[in-house]
Amino acid sequence: MFSSQARKIADACRFCWMCRHICPVGLVSCKEGNTPRGRALLLSLDTRGTSLTPDAYELMFQCALCNACSHDCATGFEPPVFIREARVEAIVNDVVPEAVKPVLERAMDGSISGLPVNNEVKEAMKKYHQKADILLYLGDSAKTNGSKSALALINILKKANVSFMMLEDEPDSGAHLYDLMGNTADVQNTAKECLNRIREAGAKTIVPIDPTYSRFFKHQCNEWGLMDGLKVVTATAFVAELIAEGKLKVEKQNIAATFHDPCRLSRDLEETEPARAILAAMGIELQEMFLNRGLTKCCGGAVLKETYPKLAGDMTKARWDEAKTTGANLLITACPCCAVNFSAYTPENMETTDIFVLLDSACK
Repeated sequence: MFSSQARKIADACRFCWMCRHICPVGLVSCKEGNTPRGRALLLSLDTRGTSLTPDAYELMFQCALCNACSHDCATGFEPPVFIREARVEAIVNDVVPEAVKPVLERAMDGSISGLPVNNEVKEAMKKYHQKADILLYLGDSAKTNGSKSALALINILKKANVSFMMLEDEPDSGAHLYDLMGNTADVQNTAKECLNRIREAGAKTIVPIDPTYSRFFKHQCNEWGLMDGLKVVTATAFVAELIAEGKLKVEKQNIAATFHDPCRLSRDLEETEPARAILAAMGIELQEMFLNRGLTKCCGGAVLKETYPKLAGDMTKARWDEAKTTGANLLITACPCCAVNFSAYTPENMETTDIFVLLDSACK
């Protein structure tokens, strides 16, 4: 049963084309059903007695939830609201697309990738389990195929003499589960258990390396009243402050590069300058992409990469095409998942790296 808010947004969006040009999924698939307007039209039919078909539910899951449509909407409507509710309906009605089922099952077990934790990361999590006010939260990508980002950030914190901790058996936050199944009791309980574990460990500030978790803790968990006594600081903001305070000695790199703003960081959290401050401290000559900061284009994300890898890959390649127009041959990002996505499709004569990997090599 869709909420009145979801129905209102769908009715407002169903005949509006104003955001179709910025939907990264619609642009690479060339399907009207993959645009916010197309999904809104389908949902508005459902609220008028015509049930959604399995194909329609699949379109609801073929959304990166990158929030470009909401950011671009002059009237303030947010299509992701009804898209998440449609995903709840799919689960309730047992019509979850086949491509989504195994990912949802893995998410329920705590990892959408199902990959093992990197051994070096595992050792670091054991080593830094002692009580501290600051807790570094890694999440799925940073513990597995994006482990280079995590290990680099750990080294950076050590070089800055920061007292921090990690949970040896880090619990799932529920962030990816929220994207897959919306605002449900299962998701809230997962988040509650995670935050209780963090509180019991004695931490007061959470520093997530992945912007997806920062956004989830700051927005959803706050909305649910779960953040009592805990503060969240993004990894980029935390490290930028260390540099500003002189706790990190950074050597100039004298290289040109372009920067991909992770959509969860720049759009959902409206944080764009700390990463650029880090790049400036390294002496990076920044050659901005046309779509930067709040206008950034999603490179596929973590969930879509697992559910519809070809679609996510096409989005990554489209973002690479935009990076190439800057003339820089190095693309930097500030999200372990984005770093993994870009690495999988690196064009000839181009390179990509994570901002913390680059900074670790520049700090002595």
